Amino acid sequence: MTRREEILLQALGKIAKEYSSPERMASVIEHTLLKPNSGLEKALQVIEESSKYGFACAVLTPYHTRRVASAADDLGVKLCTVIGFPGGFQPLKAKLSEIEYVVDLVHGIDIVANIQAIVAGDLAEVERELGELVEYSKENGVDHVKVIVEAPLLDDNTLALAVRAVANAGADYVKTSTGVYSKGGDPLTVLRTSTLAREYNLMVKAAGGIRTAIDAFMALASGAHRLGTSSGPQVIETFKRLTQ
Repeated sequence: MTRREEILLQALGKIAKEYSSPERMASVIEHTLLKPNSGLEKALQVIEESSKYGFACAVLTPYHTRRVASAADDLGVKLCTVIGFPGGFQPLKAKLSEIEYVVDLVHGIDIVANIQAIVAGDLAEVERELGELVEYSKENGVDHVKVIVEAPLLDDNTLALAVRAVANAGADYVKTSTGVYSKGGDPLTVLRTSTLAREYNLMVKAAGGIRTAIDAFMALASGAHRLGTSSGPQVIETFKRLTQ
């Protein structure tokens, strides 16, 4: 066994102890529905599942967020939405307008950083824009703001610059991916991101490809604090089978 494998096994053992119950695992899962062909019935199902399993929140598009807010409130489910989804290419005013549309309904916001600007090296503009979006969100009562950087698409140097921009903008989390252009829930991507985020006391949300309890454990062992997945119930049910 290599030293790297030993470290991973030790981390998995520690995480298994910390997340020793389905309820504890559910508390860090953000149950997500962002598919463009999902109707209102499916959005309401996500709210019901979030209540049933005790997920940290339900993550929906701004459109669905407004339409299920009452049902979520009735069931005590916290809502989170995405801004600038999926590529972050929209102008700042458009993103501010998106936040304004739902800011009275959500506890959390996931902002997609402009991926093209990051790749182009325009990090000063990325940081300036994110700073305005984070400030506006928090001034209007949002509990936590996450920024999505599509880590699997970035080389190590570019990812380091992106994480620094997210931290300087005042966000609470850096999120590995949208799940649209890349799958950022794998251990290597989470580890790359969390290693950089630790320097700034940024938390990490892993997202993209997390479908089972094993995926969840691996992401948490690699440094994630929250998990974004459209397979929340499946993660918990596989967790139960593993621990029976």
